[in-house]
Amino acid sequence: MTSSGKPAPQERGAPLACDERTFFTYPTAFGPVTIGADGQAVTAVVLGEVALPGTGRATAITTEAANQVMEYLAGKRTAFTAACAPEGTDFQLRVWQAVANIPYGQTRTAREIAATIDAAEAYRAVGAAVRKSPLALLIPAHRVVSA
Repeated sequence: MTSSGKPAPQERGAPLACDERTFFTYPTAFGPVTIGADGQAVTAVVLGEVALPGTGRATAITTEAANQVMEYLAGKRTAFTAACAPEGTDFQLRVWQAVANIPYGQTRTAREIAATIDAAEAYRAVGAAVRKSPLALLIPAHRVVSA
């Protein structure tokens, strides 16, 4: 961590293999946030300190995502640009994409998300998919509200 509160830049080393999984826990003003990556994109953002699949070390990908999360929590960012690659079913991926498209400061219901992905009667399944999002904050599940 630098004096500005941002994660310290990582030392240069051998590049990661594209499928090498890593994770690192970053301290934030709201508690620890663990970020996982696959060498190309963020695969998980978990509130708290947890062990994810892979090697426990920071990378450029996890550090950039951590910087964006900290900016968001500080009110300095309203959208994320980190490359994300959540793992889930085709249905979950469709739901998570629809949730990620909810504008900052707005909310949607599970029923509205279901209609957005052309699965109007699947609003309960949408709610379940939202709860299983592996990318806390980056996929803003907190913007999906009850009817």
